[in-house]
Parts: sequence; structure tokens; C-alpha cells
Amino acid sequence: MRILIWCTVISIGGGSRLLTNLLKAFASNPEVASISLVISSETQFKERTANIDSSKINIVYWEDSPAFNNYINEADVVYCFWPHGQACPKINKPYVITYHDTTILDHVPPFVTGSFTRQYWETSKDWLDTVTKIVVSSEHVKSRLIAHFGEKCREAAVVPHAISPAKAFADVPTETGLNLPAEYIIYPANTSPHKNHYNLLLAYSKFAQRKKLPLVLFGYLTDQLRKQPPEWPEIAYLPTLTSLIKRVGLEVDKDLYPLGYIGDSLVTPLIKKAKALIMPSLSEGGGSYPVEEALNLGIPVLCSDIPVMREQLAKRSAKVIWFDPESYESILAALDRLVTKYDKYKKSAVKGSSDITYNWDDVARQYLDVFRSAINDFNSENK
Repeated sequence: MRILIWCTVISIGGGSRLLTNLLKAFASNPEVASISLVISSETQFKERTANIDSSKINIVYWEDSPAFNNYINEADVVYCFWPHGQACPKINKPYVITYHDTTILDHVPPFVTGSFTRQYWETSKDWLDTVTKIVVSSEHVKSRLIAHFGEKCREAAVVPHAISPAKAFADVPTETGLNLPAEYIIYPANTSPHKNHYNLLLAYSKFAQRKKLPLVLFGYLTDQLRKQPPEWPEIAYLPTLTSLIKRVGLEVDKDLYPLGYIGDSLVTPLIKKAKALIMPSLSEGGGSYPVEEALNLGIPVLCSDIPVMREQLAKRSAKVIWFDPESYESILAALDRLVTKYDKYKKSAVKGSSDITYNWDDVARQYLDVFRSAINDFNSENK
């Protein structure tokens, strides 16, 4: 099978890690003859994946490749990894997308206009009406697609991929080279409003143990939270968070360590060294990679009680501290429970670290099943 992956934009962090792992897994499958990834140079994807070693993979920046139609003509299937927020090109080939989440429709960001949201909905509908097959990463996302776009989305294929990026963790180093305290609670996420830093920071300001267990944040733009008024960040919504930090008296590098975007090589060591991982997000697509990674490392997890996380963690045996992400009081109560019952949750997390879970080869096989089905459907319709 010759696969063309087309991706003009991508989420820095989880989206990039997912695409990297999919590429590796596709390349290792004997059914795949070649993979051409045409992606925007703004992603710097070539540079970030320089360690991928496979003769099957050809990564091309689309700005440098005017002969894009040649890649389409040579492909057996075209896969758009990240359709969100961009127009759907009409391609006369078996055509597959992954619709990752409905966050913008379910949790409209602050100050976004109705016309913007309507345009996003219309663009999404065009994608869903055009492609041969739709992949979603959870039953929850499938149910939300049906709610927003109707019964046609009931045929979407569910391929879970909130799994750890590595197969083994025994030799993960704990030395990061960063100046961090010996104990901390960690939250890996970008700063989008639905990631819910606001309620987490508010809860942390009232957490009595915050000096002993400070909060470490990493992810795209989290370093901007170091700025203090009157030097507010220029990025929309971030001044809301920096003003909150100042107003409630949280001290950077004492209560709070905002690290910004970090390289993949530091992600697992930072999580492994943490006392616990907290995930307060209001919405996720297929679940949370960091949560899965923490549980595989035997690190206790405090988690938003939202449907997709219940779906993901139903497969895990570790006891999780659930909380209502809409309530800072509930987050605070979860933090206090972690402190008072830490040994219980640590023991459970360590025991559950040996749970049998999916791997990336499993994910690739499920995607290839969808691609094969798309090819068959397309050929049947075009006889």
C-alpha cells in the first residue's frame, strides 16, 4: 500500500507525537510499500523527526513541492491527519481523515465570534461529507460528531490512540538537567482555554501543600506564564492567566514552574520524577497521552471526570482521583486527597503499571484496515 499523508497544520505537542508514532508504525508494517508525508515547513517536522530511520518514509515540505499532484497520483490512499480549521481539497482518490475532537464546538473559546464558530462547523461538515472514511479516536468523539453532524457519522471507525509513546520504561532516566524541586505535581498541556489552567491555578493558590508540592507546567506557550503585569503576554487568553497568577499570589519558581515547550526526550523523565500527574482538561479527543504515560510509569493520576477520560481509563486497573474540572473546589479536594492518601494511590499506580495496553503496531493495523476499506469502497463506486 502506498500512502500519502497530507498535513498543512498540526498541534504542537500531542498531535506531533501522534503523527511521529503513526509514521514509525506504518513503516514497520509489511503491507505498506511507501509513505509520503507532505506537511508545512512551519511545523519543522523534518527537523523534529530526524531520528526516524526508514527507507519507506519520504517527508516533503509542501512549500517546496509544487508537484503535489504527482504524490496524489502515485498514492493508493490519501490520508489527511489534521483536517481541523482548513478547507477540504477535493481529491479523486480513496480519502481518509482523523477527526480528532469537537472541542471548538463543545467548548467555544472565550471571545470567539459566532461567525467564526459557524465557519468552523461548515468546514468540518464539508470534510465529513467529502471523504471516503472517517476515523475518530474515541466513542465519545463519535457521539459528539453524531450530535453535531447527524447519523452519517455513525459509520466513523473508532481507533483509540491515547497510548504511551514507548513500549518499555525500565531504563528511563530521571535526570532532566532542569532546575526543579525534588517533589512536584506535573501538568503537561498547551495553553488552550479548554486545557483549564485557570481552574487549576485557582485551586493551587488555595492548596496548603503548594510549597512542598509545587506545580510544574510544560507544553506550548506555558513559559509565557512567567511574564508579570504590566508585561502581559501578547498571545490571546494568556494575559487572563498571568493576571490570575498575580492576583491570587502564586509565585513563579516557588509555587509554579512554567517550562514552555520541551523536547520529547524530556517528557518521560519529567513525568517519571513527578509525585503525581494532574489532568484538569475540560475536553479531549481520544484521551490523554500523559495520563497513560504516567500510569505506565507507576505515577498516581488526578483526572477530570469527563466522558472521554472515563472511556480511556476503563481499561486501567489503577485507582484514579477524579474531580469536576468546572469546580476549583473539586480540584482542590482532589489535591488534598492525594496528600492524605498518597501511599494508597502510589501503590495502586505501581501495581497497574503492568496493565496490558495497546501498542502503536496495533494502532497502525487498525488504520490500515480503514485505508483498505476506503480503497475498496472507492473502487466499487468508481467502476
